Amino acid sequence: MYTQMLCGLIERNQVLRLGAVFASGLLRAIRFLQLNWVELAHDIRTGTLNSKITDPKLKNHMNHFIKPDPELASFVIQECSNENWEGIITRIWPNTKYLDVIVTGAMAQYIPTLNYYSGGLPLACTMYASSECYFGLNLNPMCKPSEVSYTIMPNMAYFE
Repeated sequence: MYTQMLCGLIERNQVLRLGAVFASGLLRAIRFLQLNWVELAHDIRTGTLNSKITDPKLKNHMNHFIKPDPELASFVIQECSNENWEGIITRIWPNTKYLDVIVTGAMAQYIPTLNYYSGGLPLACTMYASSECYFGLNLNPMCKPSEVSYTIMPNMAYFE
């Protein structure tokens, strides 16, 4: 998650959507940013990768990708050191058009928190899934979460 977040910050203006299969996963990513922004900003400022990343292939790739960017590091520090994280998603990733997450069923409880962090971005609920596999699709993914209806795709999953 560290390198994914680092890449997302470095390429912040290229990000058009944020997502995770479940709403709780996206909120874990925001919490990760809250806990690790100091280290991430340091890596961006210096163009180095945190020593806790030990996978050789990942380190090699990131060492070719990351370059010193003091201006971006200062921006991350400015945004993340602020106690008010309302709208943080659109402040850090200004071109984000929507959040792609499952927000039906048990995930509906996270809608207010997602709205808080995103500044009210649309919530696209594109699929019906479990932790094991996808079951179906929402043929109208930009509808309101309360109006989501799934088309079950029996050929999308294998069950023992």
